[in-house]
Amino acid sequence: MANALFRHARLALGLTQGQVAEQVRGLVETVAGRESSFDAGYVSRIERGLITWPHGHYRQALCLVLKAGTAAELGLVPKQVHHHDHPDEVSPSNRRDVLAAALAGLLPPARPLSRLRRADVTTIAERIGVLERWDRRSGGRAVRDLALRELRAAIDLTSASTTPAVRTALLGAITRLANLTGWSSFDAGLYDEARPLFRLGLITGREHGDTGLLCHLATNAARQEIHLRRADQALLLAGQVGGRLPAAARAMLAAVRAQAHALGGDERQAARHLLAAERTYERVTDLASGPPWTTTITVAKLGSDTGFALYLLSAATGRDNPQVVADLRRAAEADTSQARVRAMATTRLATVLYRQGDRAEADHHAAQAAALAATVGSTRLASALADMRHAAGALTAR
Repeated sequence: MANALFRHARLALGLTQGQVAEQVRGLVETVAGRESSFDAGYVSRIERGLITWPHGHYRQALCLVLKAGTAAELGLVPKQVHHHDHPDEVSPSNRRDVLAAALAGLLPPARPLSRLRRADVTTIAERIGVLERWDRRSGGRAVRDLALRELRAAIDLTSASTTPAVRTALLGAITRLANLTGWSSFDAGLYDEARPLFRLGLITGREHGDTGLLCHLATNAARQEIHLRRADQALLLAGQVGGRLPAAARAMLAAVRAQAHALGGDERQAARHLLAAERTYERVTDLASGPPWTTTITVAKLGSDTGFALYLLSAATGRDNPQVVADLRRAAEADTSQARVRAMATTRLATVLYRQGDRAEADHHAAQAAALAATVGSTRLASALADMRHAAGALTAR
């Protein structure tokens, strides 16, 4: 018997079978840590009633993507028979426990709440954490649409009755979501759509009052302007950050300012901010004890940021800086769960090496970059890969 509930839930969100499959596949791969074969054909078999009880990760991800509170709401029911294990089934010992636990409660309320509780905001924060990790692993194209839905749902909750403390927490969640949707839009190449989302985050971030979170958002907005070669706009955004900041945030802010000055060929200012970034980061002790976003500011991330600043400076001045290879190599070789950071650093490292004429090492890193890029849906990364191929072609033509 066809599953009309499932099909209705998909069509109500305006999603094709392929779009559902892509989003589910991304979530399952994030939890399982390996590739999934979930595809549009699997969705079609569910709708035709050929599959009535997908395996655990699939059910959780389908509930998230289709906005259902339970599998039963999607017409999914277990049969009273034993199934053979699906090749994508993951044993409990191999699951990423934090993500799997978060996926179990990844749904906004079915109807607007009249009273917002602390537990409601905590659940939203758990969902944001999953989406942020997914973005770092798979790129902005994979996560953007889901993050936008979460943002709209969180904004709807601002009309609910609540306490001042819970309202402040909700504003923090909205700021994180504005940052994530702005960033993922930028990463997907949707620059005009990213700007108003970043602006929304700046507004809610100021009202929320967490200067570190505001710094994180402002620097992400600045990175888009740097990507678009708008150094003055990037520096204006970076200048909106004030107050007391964690050392990791100050290091990140200095690195982004260095990139903006490097874009304009200002060697003195770029060097000053690069030195500040390195020295400030030396005072970072335990990232895990800080807010969620600070865990992304790893040694590899800083190396990618400072290396990119030197990369931009070399392009602007026409002079190589020996430190650029060391910084990018540090990021490219780091053991990090941030696949996009590593892919970007590896791509830029290969580009620099091609420009310097070191084809053997450049080819090695170029092959790694291509392999890493295959798992990340990022327009920014695609642009960096195009620069790498151009540099390789220029070296061949010498």
